[in-house]
Amino acid sequence: MSVLELSKITRVYRKGETEVRALDGIDLCIEAGEFLAIVGPSGSGKTTMLNILGCLDSPTTGSIVYDGTDLGKLDEAGLSAYRRDRISFVFQSFNLIPVLTVRENVELPLVIEARARRGKKGAEGGRGDAEIKALALKMIEAVGLSDKADRYPRELSGGQEQRVAIARALVKTPLVVLADEPTANLDSKTAGEILDLMKDINAKMGTTFIFSTHDRLVMERARRIVTLHDGRVATDSSGAGATGAGPAGRA
Repeated sequence: MSVLELSKITRVYRKGETEVRALDGIDLCIEAGEFLAIVGPSGSGKTTMLNILGCLDSPTTGSIVYDGTDLGKLDEAGLSAYRRDRISFVFQSFNLIPVLTVRENVELPLVIEARARRGKKGAEGGRGDAEIKALALKMIEAVGLSDKADRYPRELSGGQEQRVAIARALVKTPLVVLADEPTANLDSKTAGEILDLMKDINAKMGTTFIFSTHDRLVMERARRIVTLHDGRVATDSSGAGATGAGPAGRA
């Protein structure tokens, strides 16, 4: 089942008199449950692609359809709401809030969602505090940090911080998790452990993961690798991790 379809996506910037085509006619179909890496040299369009997939930027031309929703038909408020409710991010710098505990950091997306629903005329109030806490603790347990729920980010290792970031990304049951160089600030051993955790979650929960990366450790685990060059898809093939659970990559 297709969860994401990109058709003839372009993103054009202007630098003075120069036109820069960061993306140049991207066609891509991503199925639910994929573990996919977008790779390519610097300037190939990876970051622009991830920003567009995350509703942080809009294409110049072309269409993006998420699970039947054409993003081109949404206004700014609609795009913001869609991003809040359906898309999660994992960043290389973790982006945890230092004054919040692990549990409070993981709860944050649900708290924001609940407040947004309460503020919308005619909408139901959403999840209550007890349900939000229970969901956060369940996800913290899933990433192996039950004993750290009341700790602060400064008391954690880098790998533990990234586990918290993954729990925060997954707690709202997103349609897609977008991971931008999630292993860049980790040593190779910890990076491998984090990637194995994400792959295990992908297999058990069916969560769709899309990575933007240079890291060979990600590529070794990806079931599908899409290589960009000069804003175009150069190759789209099965990765080394194509065996096992989840949709297979392209042969």
